[in-house]
Amino acid sequence: MDPAGPVGGWETPQPPPPAPRPWRRTVSVGALTALVVALAGVPLGLIWTWLAPSVPVLNAGAPGIVVNDPSPEEYIAADGWFAILGCAFGLVVAITAWLVLRRYRGPVLLLGVTVGALGAAVTAWAVGREVGLHAYQQWRESSAPGATYAAPPDLHAFGTLLVPAFVAVIVLTLMAGWASDPDLQRPGARPGPGHGMPPYLSGPEPGHGTPPPYLSAPAGDLPPHHPGAGPPHP
Repeated sequence: MDPAGPVGGWETPQPPPPAPRPWRRTVSVGALTALVVALAGVPLGLIWTWLAPSVPVLNAGAPGIVVNDPSPEEYIAADGWFAILGCAFGLVVAITAWLVLRRYRGPVLLLGVTVGALGAAVTAWAVGREVGLHAYQQWRESSAPGATYAAPPDLHAFGTLLVPAFVAVIVLTLMAGWASDPDLQRPGARPGPGHGMPPYLSGPEPGHGTPPPYLSAPAGDLPPHHPGAGPPHP
């Protein structure tokens, strides 16, 4: 008898699950994801230095270069803009990784996204602070006392470098937790409860035939030796 055909009035529930994906390919995808995400920090840094305000400074002569404001807010604004952009960046990275690389989801992809987001934050800071830094250094060396300048933004709260990775990890983990796929290592496996169980245990499903007769029959019609049969008739 064909093992895929009907047995006892009901059909086999489904074909065997697909084989697990190769671990080498999974590691390669995770490493490539980290590299691509880290390189995305270049445009992030350019956007940050464009949005963050410059700092007004003054050449005070003997004391050197000082901030030309008794209570400057530009430092806080630069850190705040970096944190806001980092949140948006981590959200976009997590959603994109899930939509594009969902087949490779798992610990390796999560690690790749985390490392990539950390690298992107450091890259954004390094690129953003370099914009206009050379001209500012030249002004510091050649300016006369009393001259003012708009210094380029820089980070002072280095904890904001963790924001992109923090947001990306949370969002990607939540999306994986809400997925209906039953097995991370077997992409394409059938989602939902009762996977791999006969229809009469997991519930009726289209195309799976009817339950075996001995489960749908009244107890009195079952064979005497069956466990579900009642006491023998006198």
